[in-house]
Amino acid sequence: MNNKSSEITIVYIEDSDDVRFACEQTLTLAGYRVISCCDAEHSIPLIQSQANIIILTDVRLPGISGLELLSYINEMDSKIPVILITGHGDVEMAVDAMRNGAFDFIEKPSSSDKLLSIIARAVEKRRLVLENQQLLANLQQENGPVLIGRSPQMQQLRKMILNVADTGADVLIYGETGCGKEVVARMLHHWSTRRQGQFVALNCAGLPETLFESEIFGHEAGAFTGAVKKRIGKLNMQMVVRYFSMK
Repeated sequence: MNNKSSEITIVYIEDSDDVRFACEQTLTLAGYRVISCCDAEHSIPLIQSQANIIILTDVRLPGISGLELLSYINEMDSKIPVILITGHGDVEMAVDAMRNGAFDFIEKPSSSDKLLSIIARAVEKRRLVLENQQLLANLQQENGPVLIGRSPQMQQLRKMILNVADTGADVLIYGETGCGKEVVARMLHHWSTRRQGQFVALNCAGLPETLFESEIFGHEAGAFTGAVKKRIGKLNMQMVVRYFSMK
């Protein structure tokens, strides 16, 4: 196992203490970092907080089953490899699960060699996915707005921005003053198909009601008392036409 692979953690879920201990020992001796859980419920916080993981789980568990956990992980991040451990009677079910996103399955009882072979493939796949995501993020952030932070939450926010940017979806960004709403808006604009157009930041709360229409749409000279010359609004006609043509 190479150093890159050792960066990946195996989250292992098995309700049998003896089986869990034996499998964890096999993986640890092979050089992997393993976090084991007796049920799926205890694994979920780990899965939510870490990206550099693969999942090894028994299908039949108390509470949330391995298949239910697979469904949850697919909704959260379908590129996390999930390996199912099945009994003899569950093979057909495991094959169906692979069609629904499982990486592979291991039938009980299984040799250590087969287990380690499947684990190695899953670890390598996850490592490559993470490397590609990081390279893409680095490329996309060049000369673009900077979103500071490396926490799982900030990584998830960056991923969300990149996923939404190229869609035609309307986006509402809300939060307290100073939390970075405009930075997120600028990132959405920078990586969207509308990047060639202007980005206009406007503090509507700071505009008096009497000046709102003039500031937004502009006015012609003589349109009202005090309008001595033409004023181009924040949303000039060219921008309005461009906006509606993209809706």
